[in-house]
Amino acid sequence: MNIKIDFHGSTHGHFLEYVSNVYIMQTTPSRANIFKPTTYSAHNRDHHYLKDRVITCGHFSVANKIKNDDTVIRILMPHTDNMFFIAVTNLMHKAGDVGFEKQQLSIPEDIRNNPAEYRNNWYSKFNQQDEYANYYNNFSTISNSVFEFPFDAFFSYKDFCIALCNLADFLNQSFFPDHSLYNLWSEFIQYNQGWQSFNKCNQIIDGMFSNQNMKIDCTIIEQGWINFNLSKMCKMYQGPMFDDVAYPADTAIAYNSIQSHLSLLR
Repeated sequence: MNIKIDFHGSTHGHFLEYVSNVYIMQTTPSRANIFKPTTYSAHNRDHHYLKDRVITCGHFSVANKIKNDDTVIRILMPHTDNMFFIAVTNLMHKAGDVGFEKQQLSIPEDIRNNPAEYRNNWYSKFNQQDEYANYYNNFSTISNSVFEFPFDAFFSYKDFCIALCNLADFLNQSFFPDHSLYNLWSEFIQYNQGWQSFNKCNQIIDGMFSNQNMKIDCTIIEQGWINFNLSKMCKMYQGPMFDDVAYPADTAIAYNSIQSHLSLLR
């Protein structure tokens, strides 16, 4: 039985492969930590694990390498802003094990050299995400039976285990969670740049509206994401936070900008 995890970059196919092999198929675990510095993707699986695994992951739709007798698992992206942000952030930090700075080179240099344009470039990606989000669910059409693993299940241990239990049923196997799985998942969450960035931005946005004085130290992606949320929360599409070279250094400054914008709407 050939079992394949068909996935797109930044949707954690390697992590799902490892967990489904070790905790469903009961194969040999890696003796080395699977999280590979400096991106901390789950790419550091050793030969003890690799020689015994039953389930393999890959970009099989892209490579057109799914056969009629393959059992297929696909990681599907829900159509939500939050999951798109998490996936894109992880793509920039993890894909290809090259790191954030090298991934950003895909954006033209003239934009990268202008902080306001750079910020608004990312804002536009979130605002027009239909142009980009379809990438995550763009799989080849096949007649095989397919298990759809929900991407958002990775970010709740309860939901993760429910999805794995359902996957085990699909494979006619049993799921065996224990403390080692929880510890592994906790490490995955700790190293998950998208999830950590999402929570960080939520705290900053809360601070902006509660008039707390919190430092803002954000990547350009996070700045674009915060501005995207401001446009949805209070119809803020321009002003210093969008147009100035320097982004607000703290939430008190941002609070004043937001209140100035709201006063114009009254």
